[in-house]
Amino acid sequence: MLISREVDYGIRIMIILCNSNGEKKDAKEIAQTSGVSLRFTLKILGKLTSAALVKSFRGAKGGYVINKDPKEINIYDIICALEGGVKINACFEDSEACNLEKCGAACNIHSNLNTIRINLIKDLKEVTLDTLLK
Repeated sequence: MLISREVDYGIRIMIILCNSNGEKKDAKEIAQTSGVSLRFTLKILGKLTSAALVKSFRGAKGGYVINKDPKEINIYDIICALEGGVKINACFEDSEACNLEKCGAACNIHSNLNTIRINLIKDLKEVTLDTLLK
């Protein structure tokens, strides 16, 4: 599995917000600090806000703050906010792409990949922003 650039940047943006001590950061400042383009930063912040991981404030004194305690936000939460979840194989996303019916009831590929997916999700949930800040 490849962590996408969007998720990588999303984690970096969340860490910047964690380090702001509750002070609002505007998108331009976040973009400059993270090294991410302003356009991509705004796209990521929009998704993180929609997932309630970040809170946004409009206006001249607007900006962004983290919406939860860093101990309550894990890498899996960020992946879900930005990509909709962990994707190991197309068959878990689209039943028509799955060959389980063609292979019979005992598809070792499907069951083993599902075990890997479950373990990966468990591991991603164990890594919180608080862990990354230490």
